[in-house]
Amino acid sequence: MTTGRAVILGASSGLGAHVARRLAEEGWSVTGTGRRPRTDTDLPDEVRYLRSDLTDDEHLRELGAHLRKVDPDLVVHSVVTYGGDMATPRSVEDLGAMFRTNAIAPFVLIRDYLAGLPAARACSCVIVNSDSIYHANDTSAEYAATKAALRVLTAGLASACRGRRSSVSTLALGPLADPRKLAELTAIAERRRIPAEEVARIFLARLNPSLVITELIDLEACLRSVLHVVSLGPTANGMVIKLDGGSSGSLV
Repeated sequence: MTTGRAVILGASSGLGAHVARRLAEEGWSVTGTGRRPRTDTDLPDEVRYLRSDLTDDEHLRELGAHLRKVDPDLVVHSVVTYGGDMATPRSVEDLGAMFRTNAIAPFVLIRDYLAGLPAARACSCVIVNSDSIYHANDTSAEYAATKAALRVLTAGLASACRGRRSSVSTLALGPLADPRKLAELTAIAERRRIPAEEVARIFLARLNPSLVITELIDLEACLRSVLHVVSLGPTANGMVIKLDGGSSGSLV
């Protein structure tokens, strides 16, 4: 397997942590970023960790400088914030912070990094997005809007990469089988004394009433998708990989 230098934005937990850990196991030199202290993550020693808050201007400048220093072959944006309780209306300030974290800051980071690369230098950039942009409702619309903004900005980044060796692609995901979510579903199943699979089915049906999503998405499948993008090189520019738990119920 081809290896190199990777920077995973949002590696303190969930999918980002899984990708960072597995890339390190495969021999990649990995830097992960996140808002949590390193002691609050379970990343292995092989993963270098930078504590960084994308809503902080100084942190953003430092992270941009680090990208240029590392000169990664792979950048994965997996940072996400839901802005607190999705059922509670957010203030203008809270909405601004959510848009900045989920869309604006990663766009600026990747845009500026790619702009400084020679046309012959290859770098694969994978932007993790959400299928929430296809079926927003009264509680998810604000979060989904940040992801829709990210999708449009990603298209702009891909357009800027035409004729170059770098690529910008999208990994559009449905509900993930991250450890925290699995633990919550297992706890509910134990309290109600029903199979965990039944709890997951009910959860998915309520979360995505307009789609037929049958299973949570395995984190390893996401990693394989990222590595597939890397293997394609510049051919992957503009590509959208949609993993939605077996639904295929909406257009890209």
